[in-house]
Amino acid sequence: MNANTRIDQNHHAEIDRVREALGAIAAAEPAVFWLYRDADEHWSVRREGAPQEEHFDSREAAVSFMRVEAARCSAYRLLFVDADGRVREETHDWPTLAPDVAAAGH
Repeated sequence: MNANTRIDQNHHAEIDRVREALGAIAAAEPAVFWLYRDADEHWSVRREGAPQEEHFDSREAAVSFMRVEAARCSAYRLLFVDADGRVREETHDWPTLAPDVAAAGH
């Protein structure tokens, strides 16, 4: 087991705890969420397809909001934009391309 696998398992366990605490069943459609700093230096969470993003004063508050929203989804993809512009991704039950399809560029 590598470090990324342990991190993914920890995040999945955290989402499961949120679902249990909320009494939530992951019934909402799959969704993609972005976490980033906006032009005003606020932390923002945007769900793709939503009319607007949500703004927060702290990264922790934004992450908490995003995780609660993701807990309601049957599958999710969370994209965290770091200060240096790199994107880190977490997924749960998100479809991936088979290796032969990805290699073929389809």
